Amino acid sequence: MKPILFSIGGFPIRSYGLMIALGVVLGMSLAARIARKRLPGREEQVYDFAVYAVLAAIAGSRLWEVAFTWDYYGKHPGEILALWHGGLSIQGGILGGLLVAIWFARSRKIEFWPFADVLAPGVILGQAIGRVGCLLNGDAYARPTGSDWWGVIYQPGTPAYQVYGAQRLWPAETMEGIWDLIVLALLLRLLRGKRPDGTVTLAYATLYSVGRFGLEFLRTDSLGFLGSGFKTAQLASLATIAVAGLLLIHRAGRKTEGAG
Repeated sequence: MKPILFSIGGFPIRSYGLMIALGVVLGMSLAARIARKRLPGREEQVYDFAVYAVLAAIAGSRLWEVAFTWDYYGKHPGEILALWHGGLSIQGGILGGLLVAIWFARSRKIEFWPFADVLAPGVILGQAIGRVGCLLNGDAYARPTGSDWWGVIYQPGTPAYQVYGAQRLWPAETMEGIWDLIVLALLLRLLRGKRPDGTVTLAYATLYSVGRFGLEFLRTDSLGFLGSGFKTAQLASLATIAVAGLLLIHRAGRKTEGAG
């Protein structure tokens, strides 16, 4: 783990930021490549959308974090914009990206579901790469494994080390990154067949949320929800699974009726 990879002219290059940037570039490139086949002539729209999506994702991820830890930020308002101190939520970023995707599709007169299906594999690829940044940064950590040989030992100076020291922890970031890559493979397979528009997007939302729900039982840095015993991320995942599942059934039903 190495939160700061190197410095240029005294300016630190942080591993988390670099991995996020790499994830955006590679995810955008994958989406544009898919768009060339599924939405000919629209691939340039992917690059246009990426600019708005990055800004919306940053805003959404920060607002999510601030909203669910207002007991802290309400007392320290100067920290709200201090992104370099951490506090970004993937789920908030996804929500921000979704809202701007709806706006972008309408403003450019693009059908939303086909456009979203093109974007979804790139999004999950970006998330997988981003989790490498979390591992290098030592955040998004989990509880101790209780083993003398199994688990990740984080370096001094990382958030995980500040909490647990040199104990071996469950590699939550690596596990989520692997799950993201599995989801990516499934989405690419779904793209090969003829399925109702929105299937890939809704499958992404469902599968990612299933994995995130399970991993939250290991995570110890996540936000709780009003003393409910559940994490905010878990409740958001359950809500996403329910909504995406119903939409999948609804759209599949419409396709069946149209075929009949």
